[in-house]
Amino acid sequence: MIRPQKHLAPWLICLALALGTLILYWPVRDFDFVDFDDPQYILNEPAVRNGLSWWGLVWSVVDAHASNWHPLTWLSHMLDCQLFGLNAGAHHLANAAIHASNAALLFLLLRGLTGAVWRSALVAALFAWHPLRVESVAWISERKDVLSGFFFMLTLSAYTRFAKKTDPPTSKSKRWFRLSLFFFALGLLSKPMLVTVPAILLLLDFWPLVRIQSGRLQERLVEKVPFAALSLALSVITFLSQRSGGSVVSLKSLGLLARVEFFFTGCLGYLENFFHPTHLTFLYLRPAEPSNGMAILALILVGGFSAVATVQFLKRPYLMTGWLWFLVMLLPVGGLIQVGLQSMADRYTYLPMIGILILLVWGGHALGTAFTGGPAVAFLTAAGSLALCLHLSRHQLEFWRNSETLMRHALEIDPNNYIAHHNLGIYLSRNGRLEEAQIHRRRALELDPSRASKVEPLNP
Repeated sequence: MIRPQKHLAPWLICLALALGTLILYWPVRDFDFVDFDDPQYILNEPAVRNGLSWWGLVWSVVDAHASNWHPLTWLSHMLDCQLFGLNAGAHHLANAAIHASNAALLFLLLRGLTGAVWRSALVAALFAWHPLRVESVAWISERKDVLSGFFFMLTLSAYTRFAKKTDPPTSKSKRWFRLSLFFFALGLLSKPMLVTVPAILLLLDFWPLVRIQSGRLQERLVEKVPFAALSLALSVITFLSQRSGGSVVSLKSLGLLARVEFFFTGCLGYLENFFHPTHLTFLYLRPAEPSNGMAILALILVGGFSAVATVQFLKRPYLMTGWLWFLVMLLPVGGLIQVGLQSMADRYTYLPMIGILILLVWGGHALGTAFTGGPAVAFLTAAGSLALCLHLSRHQLEFWRNSETLMRHALEIDPNNYIAHHNLGIYLSRNGRLEEAQIHRRRALELDPSRASKVEPLNP
């Protein structure tokens, strides 16, 4: 018989995760729109600003806008405008509420997959409270991140239910499969970065579901065909949308070798920002050429850890699942297909970093149980990590208060960020600070005469 307190514990953890996340992001209720994609996505777009309508539905579906095709995200912005008008704080809180839901859903997902309550709770808390999440939550235009994340969690949760009831298949398990596919479609309609989900499902079949025994790999691959078909369709639509919007960098401008180098240096950069998140900014401008030295170092480190994960696969399969989760989910935004001006972006880590958290938390648990006093050390490390994340996230959050704080912080990180100079000039000019505005507009033109005066869709 299940004791009542044991039955309630997971739901209390969900409540704590959601409330903790909402408290962390509560200051966004006083934040403004920022002069970086928010005008394109909401303020200057009548179809969105006027709220829900049949015309808005058609507008969101029949064509790409802002170099992207994500109709469900557009509809969510329309719903916000319908309910709150142009109250920026309410739009921000909607993002925070979805993110809080994602934290609880991630906990339930991992608990369902592994049965490990506290490790699952720790992964979910670190996911929700890490400063790399701030961009996705505090930037209204990044609704697509938290919204696609919501359907990602539901996709994997439904798939888990299917996978645990599929031998032999039943009508109930098939319903879970169809529901997983439905949630996946909604996720793709929110943000096409979810195109790698079929590979993630296959990783979960290896661990922790352990569904790929001898001779069963082909069967598991066949299961993923409907997911792969949706991924392929959305990949084609997204590429054509971004190319028609002028966001895709051609192979003539940036060769294949340089793109591979950018991918590996990006992986290294994301890991650096994960472990040392003190210089985060809204835009990391892509250099003209990758650093060969950094690319070699990144290749050695990525290859080295991949080798370790491979060697330890049978004994510690969570290392391989977590590591490949990170690498595979970064593929669409890792630089092999160059879109926009950024070399990397904090928002791109929203789902990939879950893999790193899984391997760290499960690996830390294994170490903690291997020696006397380990559990106490593991508890103190976990508590300290959460406290540090909360502190750094609240600090990072303040930079998103308005355009001026965001752009000035970006210029502290990179004084040559001409987009920040340009956008700061716009903000200052609109607020009557014309002399200051002119200084930043001139500096933007000095740094990049061909692009500084253009407003570009930089948020794929």
